[in-house]
Order: sequence, then C-alpha cells, then structure tokens
Amino acid sequence: MAVNDIVPAAGDYFDETLAAASPDLLRTMIREFAQRMMDAEVEQLCGAGYGEVSSERVNSRNGYRSREWDTRAGTIELAIPRLRSGSYFPDFLLDKRRRAERALTSVVATSYLLGVSTRRMEKLAESMGITKLSKSQVSKMAAELDELVASFRSRPLDGGPYTFVWIDALTQKVREGGRTVNVHCLIATGVNADGQREILGLDVVSCEDGAGWLAFLRGLVARGLSGVLLVTSDCHAGLRDAIAATLPGASWQRCRTH
Repeated sequence: MAVNDIVPAAGDYFDETLAAASPDLLRTMIREFAQRMMDAEVEQLCGAGYGEVSSERVNSRNGYRSREWDTRAGTIELAIPRLRSGSYFPDFLLDKRRRAERALTSVVATSYLLGVSTRRMEKLAESMGITKLSKSQVSKMAAELDELVASFRSRPLDGGPYTFVWIDALTQKVREGGRTVNVHCLIATGVNADGQREILGLDVVSCEDGAGWLAFLRGLVARGLSGVLLVTSDCHAGLRDAIAATLPGASWQRCRTH
C-alpha cells in the first residue's frame, strides 16, 4: 500500500539518478519550473496576471527575450518576460544561479517522488530571490508543476524495446503524521532503443514485498514496457517472482553490488 502525505529526507541519490538517467527530462522540468517562477514574479510586478483586467494593474507584458542558462543538465533556453515600462531580469540568472539550480534540481527530484507541496514551492521561490508571491500564486504553481510531474510518471513507455532493465528499491526516512518512518522507493531504469538510460517508473510503498513489486511491474508493462531481455536486481524473492510473472522470456542476473 502506498504511503500518502509524506515528505522525503534530503539526499543526493535520486537527484543524481534522475540527472544521469534522464537528462532531457531534467532539462525540461527545470525549464518549466524556472519559467513559471519568472511568470509569477512578473505578475507581482505588473499587479495582475497575464491578460487579466484589473484596477490594480501598474504594468503589462511586452513579449519575451531568449536567454541561455548553463546547468549541470545542459544548456536550457529560457524565455524571459519583457515589460512595456521598465525592465525585468530574474535574479537567479545572476550571482544566485548555482544555488537556484541546486534548489530546482532538488524540487524536481522530490516532485517526481511525491508531488509538489506549497511549502516546498515557497522555499524554492525564496532561494531564487522571489519573496512576494501570494498564497494563491504558490498554490497554483504547485498544482501546475504537480501535473507536469504526474504526466511524466504516467507517460507511455514508447521508447522501446527496453533490452536491459535495472530494478531496485531505495529506503528513505520520511515524516508521516509527526513520526519518522521508513518507506521504499521502487525504481526501474532501462536502456531504450536509442541506447540511452531512461527512468521507466518509480513508486513509493510502505513495504517491499512481492505484491508491491508485482503491482509496480504490471504498471510498467501496462504503460508499454516491452522487449526486455535481461533484468538486473538483487535477490529479493518477491521481486524475482514478479519479474518472472510480468516479463516472461527475460533473463535475470543478480546485481554485483548486492
């Protein structure tokens, strides 16, 4: 059974895995996060949202200008909003860009795991030098970014055949109902038809057992996982049974790390 309303402890493992296995995903999500932050800040400067008729409006937009942002995930093309009166340039592209990038990467990773919380969005905005967001803006941004993450997690796996697949569980300490508990993050990474590693899926469960692994792998197969010839994992009995049940014909080998 999945654990709800939990916040993972900070750590670099999943950030690194996400960056290494899905650079295009990371670039896309960082760009979307940064773009939404700029839009929210410009809304504050204008006194109204894009296209909104308001007596409180003090300025309006005037298109965009392109700016490249060099990050660890690669170069990201941003569209910086322009104003009809005065100018706007986001602080996080100046001296704070390294801290902002780390904050964005952290939010991308934890959002992939458990969704975006309004508290995390507020902290992210503060780390990027944006301190005047309204509660409604933060809630709207969290919902929009949560939809982006959910869309990726449920996307069709159409990059196959996925010849080689690695499956493992990562134990994390999380806060749930005022207590610190352990949960298990079930992760599958595969090599797609282009020879690139790709994170296929991730689920958070309270117990690493055969039922959890079976549901996880069935979900991957339902989304299009196919062409698997070799699966590498630890020797968890429930996992091996789930692999045999859902990926017939695939060979299995034990991970050397385990």
